[in-house]
Amino acid sequence: MAHFERDLDFVLAAMFHAAYDSGQYPDGRSSRRSEAHRKWLEARIGPRAEGLVARVGAMKFDTGDPERLLQEGVPAGDEDILFLQLAHEVDDLADGGLAFAPKYGRSIETRVAACAILARQLGREDLAATIDTYGGRYEALGWAAALQDVRLEGFRIAPNMRTYIKLRREKLRGGSVEVI
Repeated sequence: MAHFERDLDFVLAAMFHAAYDSGQYPDGRSSRRSEAHRKWLEARIGPRAEGLVARVGAMKFDTGDPERLLQEGVPAGDEDILFLQLAHEVDDLADGGLAFAPKYGRSIETRVAACAILARQLGREDLAATIDTYGGRYEALGWAAALQDVRLEGFRIAPNMRTYIKLRREKLRGGSVEVI
């Protein structure tokens, strides 16, 4: 994010984007945005950055969502959150995350193309070019397909014991979540 935007609140929001999804708070609880968690995070990163973190978690950006946003348009006022999501996409592209994270679906190519177009629509040509470049590495190397093994579909890494127990219960109920 710091490469694409010098606004400190955006950089902080990018760093803490998963604070409500998988953060662990001093009260020992995680995976929720309670008033106590909001106040705790706001005291550390400021109200504007905390608000961005809360909103980024609310924007759906899983399988097919970039393509859907491209078709339907970005809701008015959510351009800043889309920018955060697209910057996070660069992070996933750079570390190989798109190759084996099932939330991205079967076609990395359509997702990358949609993300690059969305970045251009936001006037972020530098971000779009970066997405295109990293996306091209997946295609050119051909290594991504080998990591898209069906055994990797539906896995989650539990950030703590509470989440592990939730995932384990889901598996015992016949869910498709693999607990590793």
